[in-house]
Amino acid sequence: MGTEALPLASFRQPDSLVRYSRLFAFRLAHALAPSLAGGSIVIGCALPTRSTRLAEGPDPVELRTDAPVLRGGQEAVVVIRSPSADSIALVSDNGVDRYWSQGPRLRAMINADFGDLVPVRRYAERRKGVLLDRLMKPATISVCRQGHCRDFHHDFEVRLPEHNRRTVALSGGWSSVFARRTVRGRNEVPLLSEALSSGVFSVEGELAAKAWSARAQGFYGPDGQGASVDLSRVLKQGGDVSYGIAMHVGGTRNEWLPDGSRPALAHRTAYSVSVGPSVMMRGVTASSQFGFVTNDRETLQVVATRISANGRLTSVRIPVSVTAEKTFAFGGGAIVSRRRDDLDRLSASVHLLESFALNFGVSSHRIAWPGDQPSMDLRASEVLLTLGARYTLTW
Repeated sequence: MGTEALPLASFRQPDSLVRYSRLFAFRLAHALAPSLAGGSIVIGCALPTRSTRLAEGPDPVELRTDAPVLRGGQEAVVVIRSPSADSIALVSDNGVDRYWSQGPRLRAMINADFGDLVPVRRYAERRKGVLLDRLMKPATISVCRQGHCRDFHHDFEVRLPEHNRRTVALSGGWSSVFARRTVRGRNEVPLLSEALSSGVFSVEGELAAKAWSARAQGFYGPDGQGASVDLSRVLKQGGDVSYGIAMHVGGTRNEWLPDGSRPALAHRTAYSVSVGPSVMMRGVTASSQFGFVTNDRETLQVVATRISANGRLTSVRIPVSVTAEKTFAFGGGAIVSRRRDDLDRLSASVHLLESFALNFGVSSHRIAWPGDQPSMDLRASEVLLTLGARYTLTW
């Protein structure tokens, strides 16, 4: 046998189910909220950073780990050395987890579920204003030589996240917008080309309840105004992840499009409705939707994908909120239509303080209106960069 630790499966009857469930939970947490681990990006690359002497003298015993504390979704490397040992064992206090190795070195991977028969979700508690977020996992380390074993006690510290019980967030702010816009006509002749900056005022409200997730937002600026409402309803509860249906209703008005001689440019206000399946966690919603967008002249079909993660309302509060949206609208008569309206948008808020956050975002909007011939199509594009601040209240 080598020096790697071997878990004794005979002491854990449902071992395979537990290991698979732990692996699934770890991968899910890593994919959806990597920042919850608070440094999980460098897991697996760090060298052991904490050393504890369990015994001194001619037969020293040393324990080293690369994580001072254990967190949910994070594994820690534990290395135990004793130069004169024939074998070393690491056993949880209740005997559920056991690792053993021949020779003077044992290496084991443990996580916050160390000593638990099945993974248990735990949260920190507040008592008299004090946050109790430390949980000690006791373990026994046995170092054997020539049939004689010495036992040492060691506690592994688990840092518990605080359960976020807030369900409502209201915010408002001001952002500077840097825009680059072009409108091209026949033979790519520019009808409009400009690069400018302006200011936009925005408001937003979000709700994250057990069966509902909702977001209402609006913005007002010299180059456009708009408002929208997104709703998601849980139809099937599936543990941490729920499945349901989502709906989007919105309206926007673009003031920057020139009237020109083309009637299409004069129709600047559009209303949209879309609906589709959604996947939800608390404070996180992802949906794919189908619907239509219309003004007083034409109606286009819409395919949209929206992902929203409000860190203020997630189960474990995180200081980042992210929204991503991709919308593709087409129509106008032909099977393969030249009338198109594409929007890609990404926005984020980073909370520097409890109620104050920095906003930044980027969006790309591309519009095409067909003419009598493809060479006569009108094409417009708009690229926006936003940077600002917002104030948020949650309860």
